[in-house]
Amino acid sequence: MARKQQPPWQFKLTMALSIIMLFLVFGYFAQSFQEIRKVKPVAVAIEKIKNKNVSPELEAQAESKDR
Repeated sequence: MARKQQPPWQFKLTMALSIIMLFLVFGYFAQSFQEIRKVKPVAVAIEKIKNKNVSPELEAQAESKDR
């Protein structure tokens, strides 16, 4: 079964949409990476580990304040 020839504009449109999508995905990951670097996940993890020694009563009070 032979394939039907597609018009040339269809290939150009598809290629342009593919490139735009590639840039959008790259931009999303770049932005996510920058936001993660701002938060400094290692420092947050160390802080959480240090706060595990806090008594359960103080922890419950802190949770109620956050709400």
